[in-house]
Amino acid sequence: MKLQILFIGLPMVLCAAADRPSERQALTDEIERAITLPDGARPLMAYGRNYAFDGQGKVVATYLIPFSNPSLDEGCEVMLDNFESRPCTQSEIRELADSEASMVESQTPAGEVRWHDSPKGLPFINDGGCTQINVEYDIAAHRVLTVECNGEA
Repeated sequence: MKLQILFIGLPMVLCAAADRPSERQALTDEIERAITLPDGARPLMAYGRNYAFDGQGKVVATYLIPFSNPSLDEGCEVMLDNFESRPCTQSEIRELADSEASMVESQTPAGEVRWHDSPKGLPFINDGGCTQINVEYDIAAHRVLTVECNGEA
């Protein structure tokens, strides 16, 4: 009976050990050596790579191509209820610029890795094709389960 308890507790000990920064780096390296990106994906270093433990012996990840701040000098318009538009006010342009800058700052830069507390904290986009790569990795089996481009609408 003691042997069974020890054996059952072993995966939890391994996950706890993998929670240390050096262990996370080793696990990141292991995953990234095992991955073959899908057709249509950019090189791995073009992505900001985001990882999290799923609590069930797997690592899930989203790899995202970072986007840059759009140029606000291209024009800014507000859509009106009557389907016409008007130019943005200086206040609206500043608010938009601040919002965009905050969003860009929160991204994982290309070539960098961030570990998140849970899969719910992973950044994602809707659709986007290979702008986002979704990954699932089985820690115990040392095997990539899923690596695919995000869907497209």
